[in-house]
Amino acid sequence: MSHHSAHALRQRARHLRQLATEIERSPVLSLHLHAGEATWRGTHPQFCLNLLRTRQARLRNDVDDLRWHADLLEQRAAEAEHLAVLHAGHVR
Repeated sequence: MSHHSAHALRQRARHLRQLATEIERSPVLSLHLHAGEATWRGTHPQFCLNLLRTRQARLRNDVDDLRWHADLLEQRAAEAEHLAVLHAGHVR
């Protein structure tokens, strides 16, 4: 891998972190604040609220996963740069 590849990996990591931040700032993660029993139509308002909270928890887990993958990409970028430096040293 080259420095160019490392740069591409870092860009991807940055994009994943930005996506994670956008999801965290999304109004969907605060919907439960507006979802009292009077909000729901039908016979199962608590079920709807529980389902909403379950989906919010999944989104929070997905945010953590995005950041975890971004960290892995950063590690791969650092390894790629290190290997490029080592390779350049052997070529001389």
